[in-house]
Amino acid sequence: MKELISILEGEIVKIVPQPSKIFINGITENSKEVLPGYLFIAKRGCTLNGEDFIPEAISKGAKAILRETPPDPLFKEVFQIQVRNLKKALFQLVFNYYEVPLDKLFLIGVTGTNGKTSVSYFTKKVLSNLGLKSAYLGTLFYELGDEILEAKETTPSLLTLGKLFQKTVKKGINTIVMEVSSHALDQDRIWGIKFDLGVFTNLSQDHLDYHLTMENYYQAKKKLFTHYLKPEGKAVISLETSYGERLAKELSDLPKLLVNDGEIGVEILERTEGLLLKVKSRGKEYQISTSLVGDYQAKNLMTLWGILLALGYEEEDFIKVLKDLKNPPGRLELVAEFKEAKILIDYAHTPSALEVALKSLNPLKKNRLIVLFGCGGNRDASKRPLMGKIASELSDLVILTSDNPRFEEPLEIIKDIKKGLNHKTPYEVIPDRKLALEWALKNLKKGDILLIAGKGHENYLEIKGQRIPFSDKEEILKIVENLKPL
Repeated sequence: MKELISILEGEIVKIVPQPSKIFINGITENSKEVLPGYLFIAKRGCTLNGEDFIPEAISKGAKAILRETPPDPLFKEVFQIQVRNLKKALFQLVFNYYEVPLDKLFLIGVTGTNGKTSVSYFTKKVLSNLGLKSAYLGTLFYELGDEILEAKETTPSLLTLGKLFQKTVKKGINTIVMEVSSHALDQDRIWGIKFDLGVFTNLSQDHLDYHLTMENYYQAKKKLFTHYLKPEGKAVISLETSYGERLAKELSDLPKLLVNDGEIGVEILERTEGLLLKVKSRGKEYQISTSLVGDYQAKNLMTLWGILLALGYEEEDFIKVLKDLKNPPGRLELVAEFKEAKILIDYAHTPSALEVALKSLNPLKKNRLIVLFGCGGNRDASKRPLMGKIASELSDLVILTSDNPRFEEPLEIIKDIKKGLNHKTPYEVIPDRKLALEWALKNLKKGDILLIAGKGHENYLEIKGQRIPFSDKEEILKIVENLKPL
């Protein structure tokens, strides 16, 4: 307890009662994880207030409570530490508790609406192939050397980051590539973390249920560069959207490298089993053969190219390892071929992502392009008709189904999507996602391409407050096996 108080010196407002010689056995901000002797962080969130869970934490054996509001006289059996700024106090506490030498870590933060998962995943893979030990923390999973952990959040809380950073240091890994979400930036969930390199992919409509306006959304993303970059830090900015151009202008004093029509540009020469690309880089041209599928991966690859140049590599250093890159799990991932048709899954859950995915697949079809998708419940409803419009304009058959309906009725969500359909392209409505997949596979014809969009790598459906196990990939493989002729 004495050491804890020393760590928080300068932030402490009041301690009740005066501390005696006790030992803290662990720290958590989840009351359900409290064990005897723990310090409970009573943090206020967007929907829940940690202070409401103090009684539960005490009942489970918490010895101390860290809070931002005055101590409650009802909780006499525990030490209550009031601090001025809980985020700052948590940062000081976590990285001292886990003994993480932040000054010895090289942190790369990637943000954007689409592409941040692919760019982060690619960066980690290429750096490892170039002989640099690195870790990846993002939407897909947390990869720490030879250890892969389930990702419960795209951008973890400070407390989780402390544990993950400690693991990487113990494994001798000093470079960490992180996806940084707009929610984490807006909420200052990573208060105190400073990145050596900030990366911006693009910005398009998403999360307006939370941010309300595109301006708010943009300003949240911008914080990566204005609040969370080291003074000597650099930026890599993709100019593929107007927001990238705006960010580049507004960060006029920041050392940066511009890609996708900046200093680094790309042209797609061929689309077959992979992309054949012509790359212009610093006055030179290169022809690159890749195993990547999807036009958007060309731009993601150029963002990766910029990252590697910013890290001091030369083009020739990494061109040889690019050919080994494959699409990340759930990103235009070919999961099966059935009836001489191709079945792919993709995480596309925004209008722009769905548009790019469909435009990427159209040149490859030999018959029909079929898209199966839904929209999430209790999220930005304005994008639903936009996705319906895009789906009906860029495919030959649309299958509307459920995608994490949460507390909304699936048919009501589908009704919103239908408002955007052009009513020229045929469509089917099958709310049960498993039945929709079965119907789609049974009705495939030779040369078709079936795109199952929205969930990608996810392994659950979120319904009425519960996460029910469900994987598009696993369901597809089961259905294909069951439909195979005996």
